[in-house]
Amino acid sequence: MNKKWRYALVSLALSFLLMGLLLKQIEPGQIARTLRAIHIPALLAYLALMLAGSVVRALRYKWFLKPTEIGWGPILLTTFIRNSLVDLLPARLGSLSFIYILNRRLGYTFELASSTFILAFIFDFLTLSPFVVAAVLIVGFGSTALLNAPLLAFAVVFFLAIAVVLRKLPLALDLAGRLLSRAARIVQAEEKPRLRLILDKLRSTAETLGWVQQRKIFWQTFTLSLILRLMKYFSLFFLLYALLRSRGFSLEPLNFWKCVLGLTGAELTSALPIKGLAGFGTWESAWALTLGFLGFDAQTAILSGIGVHFLTNLFEYGLGIGSILVLLVPFLRERRRRRGEPPS
Repeated sequence: MNKKWRYALVSLALSFLLMGLLLKQIEPGQIARTLRAIHIPALLAYLALMLAGSVVRALRYKWFLKPTEIGWGPILLTTFIRNSLVDLLPARLGSLSFIYILNRRLGYTFELASSTFILAFIFDFLTLSPFVVAAVLIVGFGSTALLNAPLLAFAVVFFLAIAVVLRKLPLALDLAGRLLSRAARIVQAEEKPRLRLILDKLRSTAETLGWVQQRKIFWQTFTLSLILRLMKYFSLFFLLYALLRSRGFSLEPLNFWKCVLGLTGAELTSALPIKGLAGFGTWESAWALTLGFLGFDAQTAILSGIGVHFLTNLFEYGLGIGSILVLLVPFLRERRRRRGEPPS
């Protein structure tokens, strides 16, 4: 059995184990009843903010790609595919689909696609800490300040570390290339074509990153990234309200900042080397655990985690699959033309 199948089986087993433990703590049929009673206006608010957030993310990609132009249609389709695949693989490797689509399907250079991906990835992490700090200060976390101080310190250190990485990105890639080249010489593999290709791509990507950073768009991009994260949190807050309104929750007791902490805890599971298949099980467990710390009862925390994760995946996978099909149309037409078949 190869590593891919072994990883898939371990992930599937982990999903079944964790979901089984969670489902044992709620009444049978409670998930279906909650979904049937979902509040439609709040669900529509979630959808509107989710789509608007995708447009903002696509706009940020367009900024990074300049002066090379890309139409709104292709970049939105690429964004929808990226959103649907980002948590499918461990450590957010699914987001690498962005590079593949831009390079192999839309014809942009690998260096431009990868530098755009890296910058967006770094800015996403850079905007995480400000919201965590604000949420901890407003809500508190845990029954005493003992847990607050380490969490705040970690958030600040994390922000500073990501800021340094962002500032030194070309240097970091250059250093990575040198270390890889030195390791290759040690094992006498420096002449392998694949390794030489990787080293060339690292060097050219570092040059492209340096060129993009010279445009001095840090503060504009940071502000846009903060808006993007705020829209994401608000969209999921409305989705949480849509699910729990039938259980007697109003907007005020749900608390937007508690939702921020719950979502942060759940999203951190995407960085795990091993997680449930497509995040199922690990995502809900982290969400329920975080909301439990914040005073939610176990059934509400578990129900909301399962509902939010299921619905977000349903909509994002739907948009992603639709976008893949749209991008496949020109490819299929070209293949039929080469075979001499009449167009459908």
